[in-house]
Amino acid sequence: MRFLICLAICLLPTQLFAEAGRAIFVAGTVHVTDEDGNRRFLRKNGVVNPGDLIVTSVNGLVQIRMIDKGFISIRRNSHFKIEAFKLGAKKEEDSGIFSLLKGGFRAITGAIGKRLRSVYQVRTVTATIGIRGTDYTARLCNQDCSRNFGTASSRSANIKDGLYVGVIDGGVLLRNDLGTLDLDALQYGYVKDAGSAPVALLNAPEFLFFKSRQPNIDDEDNAEGDGDIRPETVATRQRITPKSGDIKNNSSIQQDANIIDTGLSQDDIDNAASFNQSVTTESGSVISLDDTTLGSSRVVAMAVGGSAALSTVSNNLAGASTAVNQELTQFGNKDLNGTPGQYNIGNASNLDVGFDPVSGISWGRWAGGSAGFSGSGSNTNIPVDLSNSSLHWVAGPDGGNISLPSSGVANYRLIGNTSPTDNLGNTGVLGAASITANFSNMSTATSVDIGINNQIWNASGTGAIQPNGHFANNLSVTGSDTSHGSFSGQGSSTGFFTNNGTAAGMGYALEANINNTPTNIIGTATFQQ
Repeated sequence: MRFLICLAICLLPTQLFAEAGRAIFVAGTVHVTDEDGNRRFLRKNGVVNPGDLIVTSVNGLVQIRMIDKGFISIRRNSHFKIEAFKLGAKKEEDSGIFSLLKGGFRAITGAIGKRLRSVYQVRTVTATIGIRGTDYTARLCNQDCSRNFGTASSRSANIKDGLYVGVIDGGVLLRNDLGTLDLDALQYGYVKDAGSAPVALLNAPEFLFFKSRQPNIDDEDNAEGDGDIRPETVATRQRITPKSGDIKNNSSIQQDANIIDTGLSQDDIDNAASFNQSVTTESGSVISLDDTTLGSSRVVAMAVGGSAALSTVSNNLAGASTAVNQELTQFGNKDLNGTPGQYNIGNASNLDVGFDPVSGISWGRWAGGSAGFSGSGSNTNIPVDLSNSSLHWVAGPDGGNISLPSSGVANYRLIGNTSPTDNLGNTGVLGAASITANFSNMSTATSVDIGINNQIWNASGTGAIQPNGHFANNLSVTGSDTSHGSFSGQGSSTGFFTNNGTAAGMGYALEANINNTPTNIIGTATFQQ
């Protein structure tokens, strides 16, 4: 791999920049402005660097192969900036931060973002896009979108301004101060502005997608002239039934999905989208993008139910945890008897999976089938029946010792959660949850409000924060059942704070006797200040 090393004046007095990628196809007028304000036309095989602003004209298009084997295809009339891009010897040294200022793009992530997703994000004025090993497209509309891809003759006033995102493979998170939306393959999201929460769309907006000519090795560089681009039209459409219900109403809805082509060859797409690949870092070391084994310092809080319910947190007591696409499949913790050991997902499924790219916290629940637990001695792979229940988990980022504020009070807002489940096979809704941390006296207060099986559960309580960032609270439970009136019970919440107390993960387990039926509720939640 060749690197273009340039000396630039930036936030630091001097800094060496390695190339971020190279243009594999250029059509129309495309130019690049570096951080010093120097402007150059981008031609085929031209280098782009961290800090570069890439601008495509009304007839421009560029496809860039990144040094980590990812791809970015930038559509016409767009402004796209590479804020930071580095492939380090260790995943903690990676950085992939971009800004979409105007227009749209399609991206297939490479090593950066696959081996540590929290380092990858695309910023816009309305929301930030995070990823889960992804092929996706985004379009920022500012009075320049139409149902026929922005052509003047068919401009439509009913295309609302805002950020539109569609997922082709993998998943993304749309996040701003008002909320977080998790999108899977063939799902679509929209954010009106910075003062509006992300919402799910039931159908694929046609203007979100674009098509270009396939790269041709015989093409002459044409960055300064008009490119020979075909009209941007959507290829064949087909009816696709989502694998799960709509995000809003949980009912099965037929969605229109576009079969799209942005000029990347199928081999390029397959190679970039696959996790079974290796790349060479800037320092010359080779890394693999296979399933990630995470260090024993990764903290996991969990909640498991059945005849009894447990909420506990630990730093992988039995060893390393394993995650695929940030979906936890194995980790160390305790069983209902307090015995340390190793949980594995077995033939259960990972549901309600989410990931916050800012904090690095991921969450989900194992359900259906049977998981396994292996403790000490002969207690090997003991079945954990999840056919009528769930095992909920929330995992912190990789890391060692953390530091917490020495004083002050912090209030945390809910940004993600699993759906609460009970021991009777019901799935509910987490209506509200909160954490308040008092770092002056190392105490915490937590609360959850849950609706499930025609019941309302309210729980709150206080507890202590440990020096390692873990916390445990005893909860008092009150509630009402539409058939049997009010009830009361008890419970617990356990969890962890990330470094500097910026975010938190929590598991909870609640118990009550409702009409002589022992009932427990479990779940997990993720928070940020």
